[in-house]
Amino acid sequence: MNSDIDIKIRKYKNNLAIGGKSYIIFGVWAIVKMIMQLTMTEGDMNLDTMIDQTMQEGMDRAFVEGVYIIVFAITMAFIMLIHLMVGRNAVRFGRGHNNRKRFYIYTSIVALINIVSFVIYPIGIKNGTVPVDETLIASILVDLSVAFLLVDLFYSAIMIEICTKKKSLSEEA
Repeated sequence: MNSDIDIKIRKYKNNLAIGGKSYIIFGVWAIVKMIMQLTMTEGDMNLDTMIDQTMQEGMDRAFVEGVYIIVFAITMAFIMLIHLMVGRNAVRFGRGHNNRKRFYIYTSIVALINIVSFVIYPIGIKNGTVPVDETLIASILVDLSVAFLLVDLFYSAIMIEICTKKKSLSEEA
């Protein structure tokens, strides 16, 4: 028969695995968001504007477009790689594989980056580089969801460790 501790451990492990998969999906959203910002916004963050500003310095347009596309493709691949690493480590930790150090390290780094991104919003609004519109509100809501997800991943991981220790102590007694 399952004890309360076993049920809690299974619950937190499932939560960790589902949260890891969700974080991978948020990586896809981050890439879609970047593409939207580069193609659909007006101002300095628009890809055409960046290319035109570079073109004023006398470079060939095809070369400049190629360089920008390569740089943004590498950036998007890096973003997806980070989301995959954090998500896969959360799923593995949730399934019982012993890689909690990597999980904590990767998730901590991503959490710090997420915190910094919340500081960027008010600075961008104040400077006028981030337009206040529906897209900004959606981005903030998604980023808040990611922050909640990261907190939930940490909480679930810590609870797995606490419950596992309780279980081992109760089995020794």
